[in-house]
Amino acid sequence: MKPGRAAVWNARAALVYSLGAWTTLGALIYYSRLEKGSTATGTGSGACEVYTKEYPFGLTVTTEITYKEVQPPLTRLLRRVVSFFVPNDDPPSEK
Repeated sequence: MKPGRAAVWNARAALVYSLGAWTTLGALIYYSRLEKGSTATGTGSGACEVYTKEYPFGLTVTTEITYKEVQPPLTRLLRRVVSFFVPNDDPPSEK
């Protein structure tokens, strides 16, 4: 390979790698700030299930299960990107 072509290839590869690195860094910063804002204003709304079971002699056991669906930032980013390419025929939500 000639030195001129190698320099051009090196410049292109550096541009592609830097673009990918800055995009990843920007997405991480954006989603980390988005996550902090949503948890600070949230009321801790999670799904809660309560199970009660009664045994003889008046013994009652109550089990409360509280869970919150938390997705990693990379999963949210992937689902957002996929949603641009997958048609959605559902009516828009009224929020």
